[in-house]
Amino acid sequence: MKVLKPTTDEQTFYFIPRDYNISNTINFRDDQTNEVAIYTPIMVKENDFIKVTGVFNLIEGHFYDLSLGSNYDVWNENDDVWDLSPDTWALPKRVDYFSIDKIFCTAQEINQNAHLEYSINKNEFKTQNTHSNDYIVL
Repeated sequence: MKVLKPTTDEQTFYFIPRDYNISNTINFRDDQTNEVAIYTPIMVKENDFIKVTGVFNLIEGHFYDLSLGSNYDVWNENDDVWDLSPDTWALPKRVDYFSIDKIFCTAQEINQNAHLEYSINKNEFKTQNTHSNDYIVL
């Protein structure tokens, strides 16, 4: 799972695709509203990873399904066997979408090495030490 922030600044994350024949658009499907947002970030191959850099409009506390497409209409990148394909060059080729990962959006600082973990109740409850918590058991 990737963790991104609800900000309008550029953010970067990495993933390893199962196929490097991918389109340049990424779909974020909100798990709560089931709405799909389509982004066209900068995607660069670094070693075996794909580095994704872009501005994403995400909502605090929401989970997203991250998916992208495998584009069969890219010259010299498609996986179709051209002589066995019933398609002609004039017809648009298919784009297969596959899910990659989950995204969670939070503004909280998360660092497991420093024991900074996500808390759903952070800054929600305030304790008051105005009285003692004495009680009598009969």
